[in-house]
Amino acid sequence: MNFISLIKPYQKRIAFILFCIFFSNLLSLALPWFIKIMLDRLLPAKDSFMLSVFIFGLGVVLLIRSLLNFLRKKQTAMLGEIMVYKLRADIFKHLRKISLRSLKHLTPAQILTRISVDTESVRAFIASDLAEFIYAMLSTVFIVCVLAWINIRLTIVAIAGLPLFAVFYFRVLPKLRCSYKLLKDSTADMVSGINEILCGMSVVRIFSGFAYEYHRFLKLQQNILKNAKDTYSFNALLWSGMDFFSSFGIVCILWMGGIEVIKGVMTAGDLVAFYSYLGMLFSPLIRLGVINSSYQEASAALVRINDIFSISDEVKVVSHPVKLAPLMGKVEFKDVSFAYQEGEYVLDRISFSVESGEVIAIVGASGAGKTTLINLLLRFYDPSEGDIFIDNHNLRYVDLDSYRRQIAVVFQDDYLFSGRVIDNMRYGRRRSSLQEIRDSAIIAQAHDFVSGMKEGYFSCIGERGEGLSAGQRQRIAIARALIRDPAMLILDEATSAVDAITENAIQQAISRKMRGKTVFVIAHRFSTIMNADKIIVLDKARIVEMGTHKELLARDGFYRQLYREQFDNNFDVETQCY
Repeated sequence: MNFISLIKPYQKRIAFILFCIFFSNLLSLALPWFIKIMLDRLLPAKDSFMLSVFIFGLGVVLLIRSLLNFLRKKQTAMLGEIMVYKLRADIFKHLRKISLRSLKHLTPAQILTRISVDTESVRAFIASDLAEFIYAMLSTVFIVCVLAWINIRLTIVAIAGLPLFAVFYFRVLPKLRCSYKLLKDSTADMVSGINEILCGMSVVRIFSGFAYEYHRFLKLQQNILKNAKDTYSFNALLWSGMDFFSSFGIVCILWMGGIEVIKGVMTAGDLVAFYSYLGMLFSPLIRLGVINSSYQEASAALVRINDIFSISDEVKVVSHPVKLAPLMGKVEFKDVSFAYQEGEYVLDRISFSVESGEVIAIVGASGAGKTTLINLLLRFYDPSEGDIFIDNHNLRYVDLDSYRRQIAVVFQDDYLFSGRVIDNMRYGRRRSSLQEIRDSAIIAQAHDFVSGMKEGYFSCIGERGEGLSAGQRQRIAIARALIRDPAMLILDEATSAVDAITENAIQQAISRKMRGKTVFVIAHRFSTIMNADKIIVLDKARIVEMGTHKELLARDGFYRQLYREQFDNNFDVETQCY
């Protein structure tokens, strides 16, 4: 993506802007030429009538020029706003294509900087400075032509210094561009660092880490100051250099032009007009330097925005995917392996099958690959090796929208949005009625505490469910999942923050709700998985055991070891009692 591709869809608006720029530039040449005519003809002739006519005509010209400039500025401003509106929408739309692995390396603050700060830099350049750049370039061409028409020798002298100016300009320019990018990056690092500290403020306070974080923050600030010093030094050097070249040129022209007037080669009106046009010439040149700063900033911002667009989803979408309607819930893993980093397998040759309507529990020590297995089932990632089949269709070739619309997931630390409780529950199915929401909340054991809130289901909560306990957040997340009436339900430590009595009630209610439908359960509590139709035991990225609770207890294996460790070795395996 570049600036041309950004403005290309708006050709009619750009054509009108260019029309305004062209004619307002032409009309801006009228004032110095009028001064020349007045000095050389009207004043010596003492013709007050023609002077009045010329003044009136000049007023009309200036009025038309002001109108054209007004239209130009308004249209360029609207062009910038419309363009950045679409750009932000495209960035936001692209977020769904960014892989979860990439999202772990991009903080929310970095993405927010690209959507807000960087797009604003692009908007400021296109909405204002790009049109000004064209205006300045066209003005330069027009003025040079008029200067040559008045006196070709003075014009050659005036533009003789431009090569030196160009050499100076393009020597400083790359350094300015680089320093602008470093300044942008260091600012983004600071925003990201503040965001991280704010998100982890409870940990910072508990471990008395504020002084350490403050020291880190000062380091980030010092980095910004260093990059800002370099940026503004190069910017000031560029500005001062342009000012010197313009002033020196004008001094030379006044000296040489004055001699030619004395010799009678030029009239006084010619010299005044030439001087006026020369002042108009250096003004757009200086403006080009100022615009360049904005261009460098916008270019750096566009590079950062392109970094977002360059990140693609690791999950490839086929041209003609298979739509699943309705989902039966039959699942099969065939020799599935997965590695976040090449050669370091999180799952290694996993194979199992699930019939429709079965309850499958997945257990294992932390880091065994349980959540990764679920992420593969949700197709957040594709397997590094092997295949996953849903209703006998390879998941790689299944339409994800038709698949995900029929499943529901509850994670251990599920996300709740700021707003009303009812809206968080309705996120599972937008058009749910209040009665359907209440029914799902009853199953999730959330109805009682939600009804007890000040405004019931219409009570507001903060971001991530601020104001609720961890157990309450989990129950709202369960209600949100159940409101979909899913064909397949996945519970990843969904009741870890709920007390045993409430958990048991939720389990029984979900069992009735999901009877005949496929359910996957990840849990550390064995009370949650004892009634599963099949328990899959993971250890060191592989399936080490599989069977029912009783079958696995009867074996002297890893499952029985986990079971006995949880109950502090007080369980008698032979009698299966305490």
